[in-house]
Amino acid sequence: MPSLENLHRHFKGKPFALIAIDVQEEKETVQGFVRSQGLTYINLLDTGGDTGSSYGVSSTPVKFLIDTDGNLVGAGLGYKEWDREEIKSLIQALIDAGKK
Repeated sequence: MPSLENLHRHFKGKPFALIAIDVQEEKETVQGFVRSQGLTYINLLDTGGDTGSSYGVSSTPVKFLIDTDGNLVGAGLGYKEWDREEIKSLIQALIDAGKK
């Protein structure tokens, strides 16, 4: 999660939002984890698994890139270092494309 926090902080103030959705986890568990890790991005709960089902998620973790029009423009499955320069460059390109 530190790399997601770093990514969130890198794009702070830009048209970018990082939203985590914990699937079928207990509220107290998620809140404790968020607190212990010092996470500042939005963390939501999907206790029934409906969001995961809507996106066809069959395993976790999975990350989706959704543009400002709500279109799915990318996805990543598994654990990754999300604050790598390649990923930041991709997100910046998507932000720039949205400005046109």
